[in-house]
Amino acid sequence: MNWQRDIELLTPLFNRGAYQDTAELRPTSIRGMARWWFRALGGSADEEKQAFGGMNRFGEQLQGCTIASHLVFRVSHVQIERAEPKPLTLPHKSGGQASPQAAFAPGGRFRLSVVGRLQPLAPDLRTKVANALDTWLLLGALGLRANRSGGNLWPMGEGVPSSPAGLGERLRTLGCRWPVMLAGREVGVTLSDLRAAATDTVNGAAGVFGYAKGRDRLASALKFKIVRLEGQLRLLMTAPEQGVLDEARRALAGHRCKPETWKPLDG
Repeated sequence: MNWQRDIELLTPLFNRGAYQDTAELRPTSIRGMARWWFRALGGSADEEKQAFGGMNRFGEQLQGCTIASHLVFRVSHVQIERAEPKPLTLPHKSGGQASPQAAFAPGGRFRLSVVGRLQPLAPDLRTKVANALDTWLLLGALGLRANRSGGNLWPMGEGVPSSPAGLGERLRTLGCRWPVMLAGREVGVTLSDLRAAATDTVNGAAGVFGYAKGRDRLASALKFKIVRLEGQLRLLMTAPEQGVLDEARRALAGHRCKPETWKPLDG
């Protein structure tokens, strides 16, 4: 395994370690997102354990075995500035939760390398890991509020999709069958406008927007992401099923994300 990408930060990144007042770019957080997208693309528990490692109770066929990770995540060439002069506010939060949080400012860049260790992975498993990583960069994010425009990343270099149709084709090549829609330019093309649109949602419809009540939490099935296509920032929406997007469009009528303008990538 020898996967490497240069990555740009499109939106503020709220990611931290042990120190709550210090932003930190953590390879362990990136590993967690890679595992999530590996499962989202259909990877089995046993395949995940073979690649990323796991304790003895994890997996199906491999229960009873403790397996070390065959992958090493490295971050290098970091050119990221912390948000100054003050920390930023988490998107889509109110009250005490809306207090300023340590963050990295948009526009930063870094290189992520994922290399193999111990015994080589089987070729098909290496491909599944690489596909999960590339899908994460195109549809996913990192850190807090990742489903509402926080920590939105975008790959750099040759082969990066530059058009909606190109993005759709690339996702199909990676084995991603999630429905993806793009909001019209009427929503805005500036970072501030798009972040405002991504966070203007509603309460209720927990199966779409998730919920948080004390320790009882459910992640949002609907994901908003800011991407760069045709030289402009655009707002993208995705979910595991088209029904989630359809319900979101009904619930968000009249909101800043203008669901009447949402179109499939190839539409």
